[in-house]
Amino acid sequence: MSKQKTEGITEPQARTLRAICQILDSTGLPPTVKELAEALGISHASAHEQIAQLVRKGYLKKEDRKARSIVVIKRTE
Repeated sequence: MSKQKTEGITEPQARTLRAICQILDSTGLPPTVKELAEALGISHASAHEQIAQLVRKGYLKKEDRKARSIVVIKRTE
């Protein structure tokens, strides 16, 4: 498996974004940080950091005071 650079985001960030989109497309709801961490097999803190980086890079937006606060701004695919 080759490591491709995806429009300014790292492969772990791209994997996180793909997982968020997959969960959103299949359930109609964005995942919670806990659900995302479980889906990716990473810690809650790592999932939170991946989300923060994707927000900073303009791929995601977070709404205040909501458990399912992730909004996808742009997808890589």
